[in-house]
Amino acid sequence: MNVRKFLTNSPLDKLLDGGIECGVITNVYGPAGSGKSNICLTSLLQAKNKTLYIDSEGSFSLDRFRQIGGDEKKLKNIIFIDVHTWKDQYEQMIRLDKIIQKDKIDIVIVDSIVSLYRLELDNTDKEKVSRTNMQLGAVYSVLSRIARERNIPILVTNQVYGSGEDIEPTSKTIARYWSKCLIEFKKLDKDNCRKAIIRKHRSLPEGKQIDFEIYQKGIKEYRKLF
Repeated sequence: MNVRKFLTNSPLDKLLDGGIECGVITNVYGPAGSGKSNICLTSLLQAKNKTLYIDSEGSFSLDRFRQIGGDEKKLKNIIFIDVHTWKDQYEQMIRLDKIIQKDKIDIVIVDSIVSLYRLELDNTDKEKVSRTNMQLGAVYSVLSRIARERNIPILVTNQVYGSGEDIEPTSKTIARYWSKCLIEFKKLDKDNCRKAIIRKHRSLPEGKQIDFEIYQKGIKEYRKLF
């Protein structure tokens, strides 16, 4: 069976042998400034129809969007959902079917899926923590169903915990269960250079990686000169 893929106009297309898969959730995680939002923006520009962008961090930069080639026509095709609390994010995402039922959506992007979730967990109320984890699982479930039913890609960004080489995505168990593709972003010593590493994939080897550079017009593969 041939799997339809969606181009991101970035080195991820080479890493993933043609782009992110339609019908599943692709989860990109890494520290702040590692390029996650840039991948979201370059992906938006590849859509021919409408896109859905859920912003929980105020991370959408109109200046950057225009810098990499976005115009008013592309901007008008983006359905924005701006959320400021976990309760708002959860309620909005649980009813995504109703929000997008009348539109032909090419890609759904959530940047980030866990920033407000983490704030909600910042307490010692075990019942609240359990409820919030159940809600996050429900959100992933909705996204997964939309991906399958519409055969479109779902791209979510995730934060990390840990240090050094022991880095894991936030809500590791939930994220790994629902995401068919997990990609870790790392910062490199050279300014604006990053590394993308496949940590989970249905058909590609774990550990496959590519270095990339964030520059004025977008993202390109970074090749070391020896």
